[in-house]
Parts: sequence; structure tokens; C-alpha cells
Amino acid sequence: MGILIGKRGQTLDALQYLVSLAVNKGTAPYLNVHIDSENYRSRRKESLEKLALNIARKVKATKRSVTLEPMSTFERRIIHSVLQGDRGIATHSEGSEPYRNIVIAPKRHGHNKNKA
Repeated sequence: MGILIGKRGQTLDALQYLVSLAVNKGTAPYLNVHIDSENYRSRRKESLEKLALNIARKVKATKRSVTLEPMSTFERRIIHSVLQGDRGIATHSEGSEPYRNIVIAPKRHGHNKNKA
């Protein structure tokens, strides 16, 4: 099944995109198509969540930003959502597709306006 999944799910994503194009050609309500193999997507999500938490710990300890490798929109969204509630961490995306990546940085507290 590794051939179907491809490197970091790229083959699986491409296959899902192509099937989605074929299924939605000429249809009025857009149908979402999800293709998975051996529960890859949920395993990848868990792996990214752990990575985000580990990198956030490192960023807090060193007070230095960390730039992650380029990721798909789906994967970047996972990282952002895991860390959005962390008051000591800020995340943002940089670059252009397909080389867009996430920067995890310590939040600068002195620049925020007072919130009531």
C-alpha cells in the first residue's frame, strides 16, 4: 500500500484530486471525495499533532522560531489548529505552494493591545 500512499501521502492526495474532478464533472452539488489507505490520514494527523506539540515545547525553551518542512494545506491546518490555544506560541505560513511551510514562533507579549 506504500506505493498507493506515496511520499508523505502525495500519491494519495493526487489520486483523491483526480477522482474528485471526475466525480464532480458536470454535477451541481459538489461532492467531497476522500480516499484513504490503511488509515494513513488519521495516522498522519496524529503524527503531525505530536510534532506540533514537541516543536512548541522546543520553541518555548529556546525562545527561537522553528520553520517546518513544506506541507499541504490540510497538514498545515492541523499544525495551526493544535497550537492555536497555546498562549506562548504563534504560528503563520510562509512561502508559495507547493513550498509553503509553517513557522512556529514564541509569541511576543509586549506588542498586543489590551483585550477586555
